[in-house]
Amino acid sequence: MNEISSARRRNTLHGAARLVRAPFFWQLVALVLVSAGVRLWLGAQSDPGKTIRDLGFLAPLFVVALQGSTSMTPMGTSVIPTLNGMLFPVLLAMLLNVAGGLAGGIALYYVWRRGDRDLHLQKRLLEMPRWARRFARTDLVSLVIMRMLPWAGGNFATLLAGTCGVPLRIHVLGVVIGSLPGAVIYALLGAGIVAL
Repeated sequence: MNEISSARRRNTLHGAARLVRAPFFWQLVALVLVSAGVRLWLGAQSDPGKTIRDLGFLAPLFVVALQGSTSMTPMGTSVIPTLNGMLFPVLLAMLLNVAGGLAGGIALYYVWRRGDRDLHLQKRLLEMPRWARRFARTDLVSLVIMRMLPWAGGNFATLLAGTCGVPLRIHVLGVVIGSLPGAVIYALLGAGIVAL
């Protein structure tokens, strides 16, 4: 029994060392740190809406980049899409919400593609128990449904698409269709807050 736990410990340490040496790991750490920094900066603003409005015609580009960078991590936020509804006309806010989600989805797709090359993630997905593999489906309908799940659904759909080599056009279509309901809801929520 002691030999088994010792072998598990060795395998765990070997796997952790391989993970830390992989460029993918450090790219993911950098994304999380940038996202955390952006969220802290935006949270420290006394009036985030005014800060963004002061950017003038660059404001839409800024919010797409801001939403894209924060949606690429587990620290993704619904504050920015709601803020878009408060700052811009509703249709523009919806488009910006979809564009921000698409920017983050495409960037993270390539991060996970790199992760599969460095860490062989697809092989590890295939080693999961049979009941868990049923949920790792990569067809368009499954990716859209996963993306609509709250919290980590979008990130998990992107992980599967990147890791399993889903064609980029299918992933983009899944991101657009799957993020549309949330984009509309957050834009309307922001517009409703302003109307109060």
